[in-house]
Amino acid sequence: MDMKALPGRVTTWFVLCSIVAVLHFAREFLLPVALAIFLAFVLMPVVRALERAKLPRIPATIVTMVGVGLLVVGLGWVLAGQVQNFAEAMPDYRANVRAKAADVRAVLQEPLEKASNTVRDLGRDLADPIESARTPIAAEPGSRSEDDSVLANGDAVGSMQEAVGSMASVAIVTGLVLLLACVILLRWEDLRDRMLAMAGEHDLESTSHAAEDASAKIGRYLRRQLLINGIHGVSMGLILWWIGVPSPLLWGLLGGVLRFIPYLGPLLGTGAPILVALASSDGWTETWVTAGALIALELVSNNLLEPWIYGAATGISPFALLVSTAFWTWIWGPVGLVLATPLTVCLLVVGKRFPSMRFLDVLFRAEPALSRRAQLYHRLLGNDQDGAWEILRQEIAHKSRIEACDQTLMPALGLASVARSDGRIDLEAREHIGALAHGLVDEMQELTQSPNSAANPLRVLCFPARDAFDAVGGRLLAQELTQRGHSASSSPASLLLAEVLEIVRRGEVDVVVISSVVPTHFLHVRSICKRLLALENDVQIVVGLWAEDLSIEEVRARLPASPRVRVTATLAEAIASIEYVVPRSAATRARHAATG
Repeated sequence: MDMKALPGRVTTWFVLCSIVAVLHFAREFLLPVALAIFLAFVLMPVVRALERAKLPRIPATIVTMVGVGLLVVGLGWVLAGQVQNFAEAMPDYRANVRAKAADVRAVLQEPLEKASNTVRDLGRDLADPIESARTPIAAEPGSRSEDDSVLANGDAVGSMQEAVGSMASVAIVTGLVLLLACVILLRWEDLRDRMLAMAGEHDLESTSHAAEDASAKIGRYLRRQLLINGIHGVSMGLILWWIGVPSPLLWGLLGGVLRFIPYLGPLLGTGAPILVALASSDGWTETWVTAGALIALELVSNNLLEPWIYGAATGISPFALLVSTAFWTWIWGPVGLVLATPLTVCLLVVGKRFPSMRFLDVLFRAEPALSRRAQLYHRLLGNDQDGAWEILRQEIAHKSRIEACDQTLMPALGLASVARSDGRIDLEAREHIGALAHGLVDEMQELTQSPNSAANPLRVLCFPARDAFDAVGGRLLAQELTQRGHSASSSPASLLLAEVLEIVRRGEVDVVVISSVVPTHFLHVRSICKRLLALENDVQIVVGLWAEDLSIEEVRARLPASPRVRVTATLAEAIASIEYVVPRSAATRARHAATG
């Protein structure tokens, strides 16, 4: 653990805990401000559109707010009429509800009676045989006193006062939110500049980019959500009207509005019309048709409309959004449930733009937190060969085998080699990772098809610079070259260098590949190259140092200067380098055959 970075981390977590405490205890003050900012984000594109139509900021803001007010009043008037009609029709549904309850009771009566009898018998068996019970003194009928009537009247008056007080509180908060939103729209640029100034002019670039990114993502998300919810609400209203459910306009509007509430809103918006259909219909057909149609509409909205329209609108993972929704609901209640997604987008942008808050980006972003090579290394480190093969198999399904190995398997071995070099894993762990990697190579061998035929096949020998860990790259290279029609083999780690030199001296190979995972013992590789070059033949030498960030020119300068030596960092480069020497090797063999 880096002790130098510990004070900074402690400070960061202290600040975060302090912010959470302030958000929780100051919610009565912060909620109207947050709602006003949310409303301003929604309405600012409308104000700017009016400004582009040559209308000044103040009249554009007034027109927008008046339009919103008229829209809210109109919708409220329509909803009030629909609710009144529905309430007036409720007594007519009583017979339908009783009939359906009787049907359900007839179906469940026998199982419920059996379950009740079983519970009663168990209770009788477990009860204390000595029972003592007191018989309560029953009140005489008609003995209700005048005090009870007074208390009942007082409770009714108190309930009415509480209802009036709640309505007045909601009206005051609504007016405050609209007033704050109007001020924010009027002073949008000034407030933005003040927020940037509070962050400091020394880091104005990061702050500006973060503000622009958050504003763009929230605006794009809200516009797309409004479009999806509007389509869903209109479709729901039309479906309910076609089926014949009472007050389809009411349920369509509620279905669209409630979808702004994550998770809980769609459930309520879909469940309410189904219950109404259950109460209003004479039989069960209309209920089942309504339930099936609304569930199908919800599936279409979730699986077709949202992926198509949203795309990567927020960049938040579903699990992170669920956790964030629970957090903001705990902090701010139902309002936090509505504001959870925009607030999480802001936290995601902060995590992307500011290094000290990078953990927010890791927690919330939709992209995987670990790269594929790191995921594969983690599986190998945890002795999870099945998980490692699944990752590699998925990569091979979308890429060529060599490309998948160059981008996933070999870099994962590079991470293990670096960890061993830094002392973070021991030699036994490195060897075990190498053994698991050889198992992955065996799995890939089963995926190979029948080999092709090469016009001028080469004889290639791949051998490891040190041990079996280095031999993984050589085996992969030999598999691919064999698939391409060459005569390639991978020597085991137990093969001595003297035996390799003897094979080369006898002219049995055209190309020798030295396979090694970086970081490597470079002096040992250089010594092997010198001894191969000392032999009097034209064998080509390919040094495969498997690492993505390898400087080829720097390594080549440290190796013996010879046109027969080539340095590669990937399997693809090694294959290209080997097949480049095909004409030269063919000519060499022809010359040896003529002179022999």
